[in-house]
Amino acid sequence: MPVSLHYISKRVAWSVLVIIGVIVFSYLIILAAPGDPARIWAGNPRGEKASEAIENARRELGLDQPLPIQVVKYVLQVLSGNMGISIEYKVPVTEIIWRGLTATLELLFMAYLIGVSLGVILGVESALRRGSKFDEAVQSLAIILANAPSFWLGIALIVVLAQTIGFTGYGRVDQYLAISTGFHPITGFYLLDSLLQGNLDVFFDVLLRLIPPALVVSTYPFGLGIRITRALVAENLGEDYVRAAVAWGVRKRTVIWRYAFRGAIPSLTQVLGLAFAYSLIDAMIVEVVFGREGLGTIAYSVIGKSDYTLVTGLMVTVTIFYIIVNTLADILQAIIDPRVRL
Repeated sequence: MPVSLHYISKRVAWSVLVIIGVIVFSYLIILAAPGDPARIWAGNPRGEKASEAIENARRELGLDQPLPIQVVKYVLQVLSGNMGISIEYKVPVTEIIWRGLTATLELLFMAYLIGVSLGVILGVESALRRGSKFDEAVQSLAIILANAPSFWLGIALIVVLAQTIGFTGYGRVDQYLAISTGFHPITGFYLLDSLLQGNLDVFFDVLLRLIPPALVVSTYPFGLGIRITRALVAENLGEDYVRAAVAWGVRKRTVIWRYAFRGAIPSLTQVLGLAFAYSLIDAMIVEVVFGREGLGTIAYSVIGKSDYTLVTGLMVTVTIFYIIVNTLADILQAIIDPRVRL
């Protein structure tokens, strides 16, 4: 067995402990922030009965209880999948976050499909042509892509597309088209949902609106993929087993992809897994720039509001996402490379 159950159990146990710690820390930080959520929950009452209404709201939210009890209740509530009711929108926080999370993940998946594919291909080619003009050009491109600020790229791309092809693709889907064709979300991933419903008009509309922001988000994994792949493959090309394969007359394509590149996969998986988690924040920023639905626009909409349930839910969701992606990357790396142990 390439990876033991003991390794996975320990990795998951550590992740659960970190998640509980983050839930407690997030709750305490948000609760200590300025603003009174009970006042907002009560509808910002004024007049003689304002104090009574706010106190009733405080009891309803459980904010009148001792802090340790509040924290324990909140942790148990979140672990059971319930993040409470949004103070601002008066709907379940999980419902708001799930709608935003699926939109953000759809953007991330498309960005990494583009960025990693191109980054790996160019990285391998660059490793094969080390020291050439092509190698220098690709390395320069990788540095620029990996360090370019996404919000600036997003604004620049919107301006260019608007002036050249009249791009006005704000939002995830044309609402008129969605209503007229009977499209309705099933999983929250609109590309998948439109295919499940056989609605190609909506599929292509969603795809065209998704590609521009995905191109912006893809710049980081694109640049990183080039640099990491180039370094790992170049190192593996000098290994004895690769030299032996060449000496035995194995085809060049097989030597490159089956031996040199395969040896780079564990480290590449680990680095890109960490980058995927990091790119969640990048995607959230790009969503705001493009006016797309997602976790970024939700976070932007609650700035300055005392919606502690939604803000805490967002912090916990982002953290859980980061931990889950890292855990999966570690486990996947251990499966690919049995030498990896906790």
